[in-house]
Parts: sequence; C-alpha cells; structure tokens
Amino acid sequence: MDKVTYFDVEYANSKNKSICQMGLVCEDYLTREPHYPEMNIYVNPDDNFDDMCIRIHGITSDKVKDSPTFPAVWEGIEKYFINSVVIGHNVAAADLDALVKSLRRYSIDIPEIYYICTLDLAREYVPRYAVPNYSMSSLCKYFDIDIDSEHDAFDDACANSDLFKALVDTYSVDVDSHVQKYIPHESEKFIDFISDPAMRKSISEFYGIIRGFSIDRIVTEKEAAFIKKWRDDNLKYNSHVEIKSTIEAIDIILVDGVVTADELTDLQGVLKMYLDTVSTSIVTLATQILDGIMKGIIADGEATEEECNKLRQWLYDNIYLSGHYPFDKVIVMLENALADSIITKEESDYITSTINELLNPVETLKEQINDIYGKHICLSGNFSFGQKSDVEKYIVERNGLVDSSVKKITDILLIGDCECQAYSNGTYGTKVKKAIEFNQKGCNIQIVKETDFFASIE
Repeated sequence: MDKVTYFDVEYANSKNKSICQMGLVCEDYLTREPHYPEMNIYVNPDDNFDDMCIRIHGITSDKVKDSPTFPAVWEGIEKYFINSVVIGHNVAAADLDALVKSLRRYSIDIPEIYYICTLDLAREYVPRYAVPNYSMSSLCKYFDIDIDSEHDAFDDACANSDLFKALVDTYSVDVDSHVQKYIPHESEKFIDFISDPAMRKSISEFYGIIRGFSIDRIVTEKEAAFIKKWRDDNLKYNSHVEIKSTIEAIDIILVDGVVTADELTDLQGVLKMYLDTVSTSIVTLATQILDGIMKGIIADGEATEEECNKLRQWLYDNIYLSGHYPFDKVIVMLENALADSIITKEESDYITSTINELLNPVETLKEQINDIYGKHICLSGNFSFGQKSDVEKYIVERNGLVDSSVKKITDILLIGDCECQAYSNGTYGTKVKKAIEFNQKGCNIQIVKETDFFASIE
C-alpha cells in the first residue's frame, strides 16, 4: 500500500447523497509526503437540500450555486482514487456510496476502488468502555486529535488522517489485512429518481413552453411544429419512462395533424406528473420553467396583453425567485408595460426583444473586439483553438490579462465554441450569468464567442 487518500464528503440530501462538498488528502503511506495537493471542494449538487443535512453541515444551495457540478470536479480528482487506498470513517456506506451515486448519475465510469474504514478499525481495536461511541468526534477526543470544524468535509478528512495513524500506531494494526475492495450497492431507485440532468432540464423547460403556448388558448402552426421538433429531439431519452410517457402523449396529440388548446392542457398534466417527482433545486426548476414560458410567449413573434398579464401573475406566484436572474428584470419590465393595463405594439415589440435577449445572451450581448491590450479576459468552456492554457498564452502574448473568474473589472468573457451550442436558447453557465448580473449593475463586460473573438483579433 503506497498511496492513500483520506476522503470525506458532505451531501445535500439523505435520499440521493448528492455531494455538495468533498475533502481529499492524498499522500504516500510510508513517507507521508503528499502525492497531490490537498483539496477542499464545494460542489453544486444540482439537487435539493434536506433541512436535516443543512443542520448538520451548514451548507445551503445559495452557498454552492456558483460552484462546479460533479462532472467538472471529477476530471481533476479522479487520480486521487486510481491505484490508491481510500480511507474514511464509515467510508463505504457514506462517502463512497455518495461518490458512486454521483458517477452513475452522470454516466461516468466507476473506477476500481479499495478502502479502509476507520470506523471498522475502531470497533475492532478500541475497547468499548474507553469511548461513549465510535463517532469521529468521540474517537478524536480519545486520541487527543483536533477537528477544526466537525462536519466540514476537508477538516474531517484531515482529522481522519490523524485518527487512522493513531489507530495504526497504538494497536500495531496490520494495515494490508484491512484493505477491502469496494462493491457498489444497487441504486436503481436513485437512478430513477434523479435521472439525467439534461433530460430533466428539457422536460421542465418544455413544460414552461407549453404553458406559454396555452395562455391565449390558440395553437399556431409554428407552435405545433415546435412540439413535434421537441418530440424528435428527445427521442434519444426514450428509454426513460418520463420521456416515453411524454412522447406517447405527443404522438396521440399529433395523430390527426391538429393541436388544440385542450390537448395542450392534457400535455401539461403529463409533464407536471414528472416535475412533481424530480429532486432538483426549487429555484433551478422554476427558472427553467420561466425560460420555457417566455419561449412559448415569443414563439409567434409577439407578446400579447393576456400573455403579459399571465406571465406577471406567474412571477407573483413564484416571488421567491426575486434576486435570481432573470426574475427581477422581467417583473420590472412587465410592471412598467402594464402600468396602464394596455400593451401597445411598441411595448409588445420591446418585451419580445428583451425576452429574446434574456434567452440568448451570448448572441445578443456579443461585440467585436479589435484590441485586447491591457484588457481583463475571463475564459468559459472548452475551446476549438486548443486547451485553455493555449488560449491564455495567446491572450498574454498580446498583453491581455486573464481573470480566473468574472469580476467587475472584467472586460471580456470569452466563451469557447465547444460550449456555445449548450449556451444557446438560454442554457448558459454561471460565468455568463454573473457577467449579465454585473452588466445590469452598470458594468460593461462584453460576452464574445471564440469564433468572433479570433476573427476580430486577426
């Protein structure tokens, strides 16, 4: 046993164990020299938080809303688990179970994992009368080990490192005899419950779009064509029962070639049955539905008085979104337009244009950049040009400054072409969102696609 990784996680809820924080300490077992840097990582779990879990670790959805999701984190930490023995307290039932569920959730290959559990060691070697129980806190107190902050994943991983060494040294533990291969538990309920995040988002936005279509009780040919296109685009998810039932409902609607308002209502019911069961952030789900409603409203190229009133009422009903982009901008726009209870043609055009900008921020906010000398540039996504380091080098060689995150002083947010497709139609990342929020407060951050950026420089 050469490489060991002390590992601890905190998770958002007890049902899915969706990870919101990870602590990792990886070192050579004999020399105790570090193999890789210590890691204290906060993760956006893309899932609900249980009140019970929040009371334990104090991490909330707001704290991690701008943190990376698990797949982005895994790219940097997979090496901590390869050819290593993972050590933790109740590590198999808790931490590794959470890790494997996250890997399965995002369809990531599960590595072969070996582990040692300090809870099992303590139960075998520490006399029962010596400690009130075998919790981390009781054992650390017994061995005079400090925990800086209990139920902080990184602090717990560090304390577990000290606990493991204390157990081995005190009781001359034959470490190799305690190494076990981790066998993942079946998690069918988890997979059915969480499903694919892209699929979840597709359904929630589609639900909003259908609500938008239904407001005026008239279904245009363009709206009917959109429904058919959504059906065709999502056939790839047909193995999921939620998508299958939605597609079956659409097929019934389209069989006579006509889509009625009553059929849209029935379709909303099918979609709502799924949304009532998903485990995702309430804010995330509602924002996706809002995007869908706005798409539905402007699908025919105008925003009617009835549509604006219904959208405003929906915003009132979901007032908890206040402070979350784009809620505030939309409600102020509607309040101003509806102040006289009439939507003029000019107001309709403005609302339609504004909603289109909100849904397509990369297209509407991009500007040509002719000179990057002395400008602060932040990178987002993956680039056709090469690795991010290659793009950073290109910028630095031309006397530009690279920001690791979007700041008020940032001049340009540069989005890699490999990400632009995902960012279209309002599906954009946290850096774009942050840039838009700063711009609404008076900043002037230019959001530019990779293709446009290099074309203008050249």
